[in-house]
Amino acid sequence: MTDVVVELCVDDLDGALVADRSGADRIELCADLLEGGTTPSAGLVRSVLRAVRHVGVQVIVRPRGGDFTYDDGELDVMCADLEAVAALAASLSTEHSAGREGVTEVGVVLGALTAASEVDVPAMRRLLAAAGPLPVTFHKAIDATPDLLAAYDVLRSLGVRRVLTAGGPGTAAEGADVLAELVRRSAASPDAPEVLVGGGVRAAGVGSLLAATGASSVHLRAMSPSPRGDGTLRTDPAVVAEFLAAVGRGSGSPGVADAADGPDAADAANAADAVSPADAADAASAGSPAGAAGAVSVAGSESPGGAVRHPSPSRSAVVAVDIGGTSFKGAVVDDSGRTVLSLSVAAGATGAESIDLVIGLLHELRATARASGHDVVGVGVVTPGMVDAERGVVLFASTLGWTDVPLGPILSAELGVPVEIDHDVRTSGLAESLFGASAGVADSVLVAVGTGVAASITSGGQAVRGALTAAGELGHVPAVPGGEACTCGQHGCLEVYLSGAGVARRYAAHGGLPGLDTAAVVARVGGVEGVGTGVDAVADRVWADGVRALALGLTSLTLLVDPAVIVLAGGVSRAGAALVDPLRAELAAGLAWRAAPEVRLSELGTHGGRIGAAVLAFRAGGRGSVVDSWSRADLLAE
Repeated sequence: MTDVVVELCVDDLDGALVADRSGADRIELCADLLEGGTTPSAGLVRSVLRAVRHVGVQVIVRPRGGDFTYDDGELDVMCADLEAVAALAASLSTEHSAGREGVTEVGVVLGALTAASEVDVPAMRRLLAAAGPLPVTFHKAIDATPDLLAAYDVLRSLGVRRVLTAGGPGTAAEGADVLAELVRRSAASPDAPEVLVGGGVRAAGVGSLLAATGASSVHLRAMSPSPRGDGTLRTDPAVVAEFLAAVGRGSGSPGVADAADGPDAADAANAADAVSPADAADAASAGSPAGAAGAVSVAGSESPGGAVRHPSPSRSAVVAVDIGGTSFKGAVVDDSGRTVLSLSVAAGATGAESIDLVIGLLHELRATARASGHDVVGVGVVTPGMVDAERGVVLFASTLGWTDVPLGPILSAELGVPVEIDHDVRTSGLAESLFGASAGVADSVLVAVGTGVAASITSGGQAVRGALTAAGELGHVPAVPGGEACTCGQHGCLEVYLSGAGVARRYAAHGGLPGLDTAAVVARVGGVEGVGTGVDAVADRVWADGVRALALGLTSLTLLVDPAVIVLAGGVSRAGAALVDPLRAELAAGLAWRAAPEVRLSELGTHGGRIGAAVLAFRAGGRGSVVDSWSRADLLAE
């Protein structure tokens, strides 16, 4: 593998310098990696071209995220950007002829598709003309085409130099057969585009990927959470060094920094020398800085040279993440269902920052899992909002600032392992139906009463998702016709009357003691034996209104889906008998001609999201049968 060409995707000058000094061959320079990369600023392009000495620079030209179908105005912008990059490259060439050191190949990365996801030949001809002499790499957009091999042949006829592809919409490992055929076509003709393999390419699997495909060029992001601790990512010298070692490129590669390159370069070179292959694999999986390699030496041993070596993974595990509106909780769960490690981080101030924080949390959890001898086979992530689980897309999550975020594909590409995402309450319902209060019940409903109210509906053993993936929005069922306004724009919604926010707000609005939260209001409710003080008429009235609204919602739900069991979860459910006793009575009274379903309290509590996410993760990793032997005791053990 000594002839393997390594291209790194970077989004800043520091990343370009790490690639240049570490011995990588090329970089793809872009902005806004969360959108898959867009055109970087002219200032960044100019600075990178003037700073690097060895590495080739391929500048992405993409005016926006989303699809690759462009109108004439967008093509005008792309052509202007291409002409600007060509001018900068020509200027750099003039500097070389005037005696500037170093030779840097400059090219561009672009792609254009029709509405039918075919290569847009007229648009490509226009873009290629604007690029002039610059070599063109066709973007990974080719993986969205219906016939990838035919698309490759079209690009060959257009004179494209390279094609970046995973061989299909999944990872490169999943598209290995198509990649092998593309490599064969590339080798058969001198004018055929080079095949640049990208999509979940990581050090741990690159050897087998190259052997299976015959490819000799690979593309990857080698990033880890920034040491600034602000949720951003940076190109990590240790991750780069480990990958280069995996393809047979050690510290003696051209371009590796020496002392003359300055302190930053010396740090990068030292990182490459100091990290052993085993340590580097952990650093790459975790995205952790080289300097932190020794910090994950749990259960490790020292080699004669003093470097910490981690044990080979001995059993499988997954990473489970429960995303909330204010914090993200992650755990490493082994194949017995026990939690090996748990960590949490605060949510970001923006949607993009929150995605970076989730990525960083996943990297850290996987690094620690490997350090303790576990091989992470999958990731499960649960989130509030509207979630298209099949595509891995968060359609809308207002508390996180996410709209149409392809969270599953982003995380899978970042980690190189299968990722499954789903709605948090729906996944808690899955966990409860497998291991909790509704275990063994084919028709059940889990109702989470917290900040809002949501339901997970299981019918015939299958989750009910709905046409918009929004089934279970129980909190916005009109429980009180013409009632108080809800933040959603409707009136009389259930969660206005019974939710963590609703009860506290209505208590204060009706003249209750100031500053009390829902738990404190419940503590002042009378009328239930052993519960409350019975000294607050406002608390009694507000709580009675809330219980009645919930009963009305559950009455409608019962008549529509006919559950055998209703499980109550969430913070408000901790009211226990103060909630369950009057609710059972109200529900029975509202169902005159049929028996009410049994109402139970959750047996998994706040652990439901984590347990459900772990189930999703093992399923994503192809090991769904592992969960069949799990016990509740192991699942709840800390």
